[in-house]
Amino acid sequence: MTKSIVIFEDIDQCIQLFDVFKEKSVMLSEAILIPPISEKISSDETELLNAKANILFKSQNFEDIRILNPKLDRKIRQQDMSRWLMPFGFVAGIAFSNMTNLSTFSFLGLNNIGESLIGGLLGMGSGYLGSIVSSASININRNKELRSIINFNKEGKWLVLLENQIGAELPWALIKQSEAKDIIFLEG
Repeated sequence: MTKSIVIFEDIDQCIQLFDVFKEKSVMLSEAILIPPISEKISSDETELLNAKANILFKSQNFEDIRILNPKLDRKIRQQDMSRWLMPFGFVAGIAFSNMTNLSTFSFLGLNNIGESLIGGLLGMGSGYLGSIVSSASININRNKELRSIINFNKEGKWLVLLENQIGAELPWALIKQSEAKDIIFLEG
Protein backbone atom coordinates (compact mmCIF):
# COMPACT_ATOMS: atom_id res chain seq x y z
CA MET A 1 0.00 0.00 0.00
CA THR A 2 1.26 3.41 -0.92
CA LYS A 3 1.09 6.24 1.57
CA SER A 4 1.71 9.73 0.36
CA ILE A 5 1.42 13.26 1.69
CA VAL A 6 -0.01 15.85 -0.69
CA ILE A 7 0.83 19.43 0.28
CA PHE A 8 -1.53 22.34 -0.45
CA GLU A 9 -1.35 26.09 0.13
CA ASP A 10 -4.91 26.43 1.45
CA ILE A 11 -7.87 24.40 2.64
CA ASP A 12 -9.97 25.17 -0.46
CA GLN A 13 -7.63 23.10 -2.64
CA CYS A 14 -7.88 20.19 -0.18
CA ILE A 15 -11.67 20.32 -0.18
CA GLN A 16 -11.73 20.47 -3.99
CA LEU A 17 -9.58 17.32 -4.11
CA PHE A 18 -11.90 15.51 -1.69
CA ASP A 19 -14.93 16.68 -3.72
CA VAL A 20 -13.37 15.25 -6.89
CA PHE A 21 -12.67 11.97 -5.08
CA LYS A 22 -16.31 11.84 -3.99
CA GLU A 23 -17.58 12.67 -7.51
CA LYS A 24 -15.41 10.01 -9.15
CA SER A 25 -16.16 7.46 -6.37
CA VAL A 26 -12.49 7.05 -5.56
CA MET A 27 -12.09 4.55 -2.74
CA LEU A 28 -9.11 5.07 -0.46
CA SER A 29 -8.01 3.11 2.57
CA GLU A 30 -7.21 6.34 4.36
CA ALA A 31 -7.66 10.03 3.61
CA ILE A 32 -6.76 12.43 6.41
CA LEU A 33 -6.56 16.21 6.29
CA ILE A 34 -3.81 17.56 8.50
CA PRO A 35 -4.23 21.26 9.27
CA PRO A 36 -1.22 23.48 9.92
CA ILE A 37 -0.35 24.49 13.45
CA SER A 38 -3.24 26.41 14.98
CA GLU A 39 -1.52 29.81 14.87
CA LYS A 40 -1.48 29.63 11.05
CA ILE A 41 -5.22 28.93 10.63
CA SER A 42 -7.64 31.80 10.11
CA SER A 43 -11.12 31.80 11.65
CA ASP A 44 -12.72 31.27 8.20
CA GLU A 45 -10.53 28.23 7.61
CA THR A 46 -11.43 26.87 11.04
CA GLU A 47 -15.15 27.24 10.27
CA LEU A 48 -14.73 25.55 6.90
CA LEU A 49 -12.70 22.75 8.48
CA ASN A 50 -15.33 22.15 11.16
CA ALA A 51 -18.15 22.22 8.60
CA LYS A 52 -16.57 19.76 6.16
CA ALA A 53 -14.76 17.43 8.57
CA ASN A 54 -16.35 13.98 8.93
CA ILE A 55 -18.47 14.62 5.82
CA LEU A 56 -15.78 14.56 3.15
CA PHE A 57 -12.69 13.64 5.14
CA LYS A 58 -11.22 12.86 8.51
CA SER A 59 -9.16 15.60 10.14
CA GLN A 60 -6.36 14.95 12.62
CA ASN A 61 -3.52 16.96 14.09
CA PHE A 62 0.03 16.21 12.98
CA GLU A 63 1.14 14.76 16.32
CA ASP A 64 -1.84 12.35 16.46
CA ILE A 65 -0.87 10.43 13.31
CA ARG A 66 1.23 7.35 14.01
CA ILE A 67 3.20 7.31 10.77
CA LEU A 68 4.23 10.96 11.22
CA ASN A 69 5.06 10.79 14.94
CA PRO A 70 7.82 8.29 15.87
CA LYS A 71 7.22 8.85 19.62
CA LEU A 72 3.55 7.94 19.29
CA ASP A 73 4.47 4.93 17.14
CA ARG A 74 6.96 3.71 19.76
CA LYS A 75 4.39 4.16 22.57
CA ILE A 76 1.71 2.19 20.70
CA ARG A 77 4.22 -0.55 19.82
CA GLN A 78 5.30 -0.80 23.48
CA GLN A 79 1.69 -1.10 24.66
CA ASP A 80 0.95 -3.80 22.08
CA MET A 81 4.03 -5.79 23.05
CA SER A 82 3.37 -5.52 26.79
CA ARG A 83 -0.11 -6.93 26.18
CA TRP A 84 1.37 -10.32 25.32
CA LEU A 85 4.80 -10.20 27.01
CA MET A 86 3.45 -9.56 30.51
CA PRO A 87 1.12 -12.61 30.65
CA PHE A 88 3.83 -14.72 29.03
CA GLY A 89 6.32 -13.50 31.65
CA PHE A 90 3.85 -14.28 34.44
CA VAL A 91 3.36 -17.87 33.26
CA ALA A 92 7.11 -18.29 32.63
CA GLY A 93 7.89 -16.96 36.13
CA ILE A 94 5.48 -19.41 37.74
CA ALA A 95 6.84 -22.27 35.64
CA PHE A 96 10.45 -21.38 36.49
CA SER A 97 9.65 -21.16 40.20
CA ASN A 98 7.94 -24.54 40.16
CA MET A 99 10.65 -26.23 38.07
CA THR A 100 13.58 -25.07 40.17
CA ASN A 101 11.95 -25.23 43.62
CA LEU A 102 14.06 -22.27 44.66
CA SER A 103 13.09 -20.72 47.95
CA THR A 104 14.42 -17.24 47.24
CA PHE A 105 11.78 -15.51 49.36
CA SER A 106 11.73 -17.99 52.26
CA PHE A 107 12.67 -15.18 54.65
CA LEU A 108 9.11 -13.88 54.09
CA GLY A 109 7.69 -17.16 55.35
CA LEU A 110 6.05 -18.07 52.02
CA ASN A 111 5.03 -21.57 51.01
CA ASN A 112 5.45 -23.00 47.48
CA ILE A 113 2.35 -21.21 46.17
CA GLY A 114 3.57 -17.85 47.48
CA GLU A 115 7.03 -18.45 45.96
CA SER A 116 5.38 -19.30 42.62
CA LEU A 117 3.21 -16.18 42.69
CA ILE A 118 6.18 -13.93 43.44
CA GLY A 119 8.08 -15.65 40.63
CA GLY A 120 5.11 -14.97 38.34
CA LEU A 121 5.01 -11.29 39.35
CA LEU A 122 8.73 -10.95 38.73
CA GLY A 123 8.27 -12.61 35.34
CA MET A 124 5.44 -10.20 34.54
CA GLY A 125 7.70 -7.27 35.47
CA SER A 126 10.37 -8.70 33.19
CA GLY A 127 7.81 -8.89 30.38
CA TYR A 128 6.96 -5.22 30.89
CA LEU A 129 10.63 -4.22 30.84
CA GLY A 130 11.10 -6.38 27.76
CA SER A 131 8.32 -4.53 25.96
CA ILE A 132 9.98 -1.19 26.74
CA VAL A 133 13.42 -2.33 25.59
CA SER A 134 12.17 -4.07 22.46
CA SER A 135 10.01 -1.14 21.35
CA ALA A 136 12.91 1.25 21.87
CA SER A 137 15.35 -1.00 20.03
CA ILE A 138 13.45 -0.83 16.75
CA ASN A 139 14.69 2.41 15.29
CA ILE A 140 12.50 3.80 12.59
CA ASN A 141 14.82 6.53 11.43
CA ARG A 142 12.21 8.71 9.80
CA ASN A 143 13.48 12.03 11.11
CA LYS A 144 15.15 12.97 7.82
CA GLU A 145 12.07 11.90 5.85
CA LEU A 146 9.70 13.71 8.20
CA ARG A 147 11.70 16.92 8.57
CA SER A 148 10.40 18.40 5.31
CA ILE A 149 6.82 17.41 6.16
CA ILE A 150 7.13 19.02 9.61
CA ASN A 151 8.53 22.18 8.03
CA PHE A 152 5.61 22.36 5.57
CA ASN A 153 3.18 22.01 8.49
CA LYS A 154 4.94 24.76 10.47
CA GLU A 155 4.90 27.05 7.41
CA GLY A 156 1.10 26.89 7.34
CA LYS A 157 0.64 24.36 4.55
CA TRP A 158 -2.29 21.95 4.55
CA LEU A 159 -1.34 18.27 4.31
CA VAL A 160 -3.44 15.41 2.99
CA LEU A 161 -2.39 11.87 3.91
CA LEU A 162 -3.61 9.39 1.31
CA GLU A 163 -3.34 5.60 1.38
CA ASN A 164 -4.61 3.40 -1.41
CA GLN A 165 -6.55 0.20 -0.92
CA ILE A 166 -4.84 -3.12 -1.53
CA GLY A 167 -4.76 -3.86 -5.23
CA ALA A 168 -5.64 -0.31 -6.29
CA GLU A 169 -3.52 2.64 -7.34
CA LEU A 170 -3.84 6.14 -5.99
CA PRO A 171 -5.63 8.38 -8.51
CA TRP A 172 -2.47 10.17 -9.67
CA ALA A 173 -4.17 12.03 -12.51
CA LEU A 174 -6.68 13.58 -10.12
CA ILE A 175 -3.97 14.42 -7.59
CA LYS A 176 -1.84 16.13 -10.27
CA GLN A 177 -4.85 18.13 -11.50
CA SER A 178 -5.37 19.48 -7.97
CA GLU A 179 -2.26 21.67 -8.35
CA ALA A 180 -0.62 20.42 -5.19
CA LYS A 181 2.53 22.19 -4.06
CA ASP A 182 4.35 18.89 -3.52
CA ILE A 183 3.79 15.15 -3.09
CA ILE A 184 5.90 13.15 -0.64
CA PHE A 185 5.87 9.34 -0.60
CA LEU A 186 6.19 7.53 2.72
CA GLU A 187 7.47 4.03 3.29
CA GLY A 188 5.48 1.49 5.28
